[in-house]
Amino acid sequence: MARTILVVDDDVSLVAPLKDGLESAGYRVAVAFDAAQGLLLAHEVKPDLIIMDFYMPGGDGGGAYDRLRAAPDTADTPVVFSTGMTLEELKDKIKPGAKTFFLRKPVGFTGILSVVNQVLGEDRKAVSSVTLPASAGAPAPAPASKRPEPAAPPAPRMAKHHEFSVRVTYADTDKAGIIYYANYLKYLELGRTELMRSLGVRYRDLEIQRKLFLPAVEARCEYLAPSRYDDLLTIRTWIAELGRASVSFTCEVWDADTGVKTARVHSRHAIVNDLWRPARVPADLRVLLTPYVGAGPEV
Repeated sequence: MARTILVVDDDVSLVAPLKDGLESAGYRVAVAFDAAQGLLLAHEVKPDLIIMDFYMPGGDGGGAYDRLRAAPDTADTPVVFSTGMTLEELKDKIKPGAKTFFLRKPVGFTGILSVVNQVLGEDRKAVSSVTLPASAGAPAPAPASKRPEPAAPPAPRMAKHHEFSVRVTYADTDKAGIIYYANYLKYLELGRTELMRSLGVRYRDLEIQRKLFLPAVEARCEYLAPSRYDDLLTIRTWIAELGRASVSFTCEVWDADTGVKTARVHSRHAIVNDLWRPARVPADLRVLLTPYVGAGPEV
């Protein structure tokens, strides 16, 4: 079973590649962008290790660390501080322990992965190369003597997708013995909900804690082949488009036994606040969702 790592850091430019790199090494990753959110996720997902910055919104890392160590379910969770502070500065602010470790920024992904593997007793390697941005405290590079040539545009990146399986029940079918056409929208709803949950974001938390809602403004479905009672289906979901105040999800439904694509479902959602006014996608949420934006997986 994959080990889970919680990353708590307000630097969104660092979190996204770090999350991708750790996931490519086989770890599960949850992300928080401030100390308060990090504490909530620590008790919810119960990670095997926490990587945490020190200076963040919602309380500093020292206060969060003290609360983690005081709680029975996180008292023994290894914590790796990744920060621009020196070891001496950190030791003046927190009480070190046997399961507390320190990394000084800027640090490369290889260094972080090496420490994670050592702490967890693993020997995992990243499938893809990962480059972390330089820390704000890192020295600026010397100016180039000549104007550099423009770099070639990067190759298009295939969107990630979330996948899960579901078996067709009697309640899903109609009198003809096939899935009732409206029930495909239910599969899309399950798909987008589980995609968000896999990133550590629950719809319920968006609504209760952030007062953000995603009402559907468009939905459509292409019915490509019938599915019947007891068929095992694979639901693949990704984000077709991520706007400033909107998001569109697409899912494909596949017969797991025959490999036939049976349906393609799409929905577009506005993002509004509790006053029903348009709201922009929060920066931390955009970082998590961006790898899942694209044309969909190749099969």
